[in-house]
Amino acid sequence: MSVRCRSVLLAVVGLAAGCASLAPLEAPSQHELGSLRLSSRRLGGITLEPTVCLAGDRQLFLGADFVDATRSTVLRLVVDPLDGPAVRVFSSAEPFDKAVVFRRADCAVFHFSLDTTGWRVNDVNDYRVTLQLDCDRDGETLKGSAAADHCH
Repeated sequence: MSVRCRSVLLAVVGLAAGCASLAPLEAPSQHELGSLRLSSRRLGGITLEPTVCLAGDRQLFLGADFVDATRSTVLRLVVDPLDGPAVRVFSSAEPFDKAVVFRRADCAVFHFSLDTTGWRVNDVNDYRVTLQLDCDRDGETLKGSAAADHCH
């Protein structure tokens, strides 16, 4: 092998090695996807600050779950083809006993968007979701907003 070929080979190997790193990758930081204030008889008065958004495809519904793991609480946006959109806030520890539902008619403001990003992995779509609420039903209230660029 000529000196010139050896030099080119060493340069290519050096450049490739420079692209590799032995440092561990950092986990993405969990940041809030919004903030919503809930006042209800079953769940009390809490501020939801979700850090995870899961596509409803995982549970076979059209919508999304905004999860606040710190408070073990989930805000679920469901888009029903017959009745329209609704949100359900529930305790992940007691999902049937500690829950409250707000329908569009209960809200002065109920704006949402649920758009596919075009990505789909293992039959789960990735969505861009926005939600803005100002709801009052029988003295129970939910007010605030949440958004996620990637809900999968």
